[in-house]
Amino acid sequence: MQLTSAQDLKAQLLNDVVVPFTRVAAAAARGARRPPATPLAHELAVASPLAVSATAAELPDVHRSVALGVTLKGKQYQLAVRVQRQALMSSPLVEHLVSQAKGEADVRMVGRIEKRQASVPWNQGRVRPVMIGTSVGHVDVTAGTVGAFVTAGGKTFILSNNHVLANENAAQPGDPVVQPGTVDKGKNPADVVARLRRFIRLKLPSANLVDAAIAELEPGVSFDRSLIRGLVGGADRTLSGLGPDFIDEQTPVFKLGRTTGATEGRVTAFELDNVVVSYGIGNVRFDDQVEIEGAGNAPFSDGGDSGSIIVNGDMQAVALLFAGGDTGGTNGLGLTYANPVHRVLSELKVTLLY
Repeated sequence: MQLTSAQDLKAQLLNDVVVPFTRVAAAAARGARRPPATPLAHELAVASPLAVSATAAELPDVHRSVALGVTLKGKQYQLAVRVQRQALMSSPLVEHLVSQAKGEADVRMVGRIEKRQASVPWNQGRVRPVMIGTSVGHVDVTAGTVGAFVTAGGKTFILSNNHVLANENAAQPGDPVVQPGTVDKGKNPADVVARLRRFIRLKLPSANLVDAAIAELEPGVSFDRSLIRGLVGGADRTLSGLGPDFIDEQTPVFKLGRTTGATEGRVTAFELDNVVVSYGIGNVRFDDQVEIEGAGNAPFSDGGDSGSIIVNGDMQAVALLFAGGDTGGTNGLGLTYANPVHRVLSELKVTLLY
């Protein structure tokens, strides 16, 4: 189908089927009165119930179900269906989505998607000047990645994720940010390089567009705005600017992250809505996201790579990495999810430095 047809179909199915289905199924799982929804959503919720744990103390307000986006096959676009629960793979819900796309759908099991934050220590050094791709974090966070440097009002800031610099909404402006992150032995005050200044709050249960924050560099802290060490085949590259607003499927991309270092991948879907990501504060829904798989026999990202800037082949920034899973992709090593960088910069009201 044509691109606009795929986009329109995605929007229609998301609003008319997927979101109402999730609300009805979630309410039923809690034993609550089902919220108003279409008869179709009721029918699909009964036929494709959401699983719940017998040991769960309470159920999340946002449930993992199906994310919808757009992907490319040959010269035609298709509906990208990303299933986040194994039980839904052969469900009437997915069958209905494929039917509405008249078979022009790319269905993949992606499983539970987790925020890309480190769970175990990983030695990363103290780097001065502060550089793209190095370990960083709020003093109450393990570690994430310095994405890039941005400016506003004549000041310079580190760009990364909310969950890296603002501790999932729990931080306050002025809180210290250390490089390296605390899991990499960063200490307060010895390794403080910046102070949290602004973050986009993560919302529950409504849809989010970005996981983003900025921290103002402390006076006297040196930084390199453009160098990305060993990014392509072990060779250094420099950030060359801001890429196009539209990121097409199959676009080759690169990133330098705290944990997996320099990796190459390709975009496998864009404008992906209803991506539900597991956070400490609960399941958080994201719309209009970019999906990426790693090239060859390596994942594109892992825990601790959150906040990495993702660049295209021209070394232009196109997205900000924030989450990923261990299932899916043609190599079976998981998929990565990222915010379009134009949206990130717009929400934070900053300009990229390069």
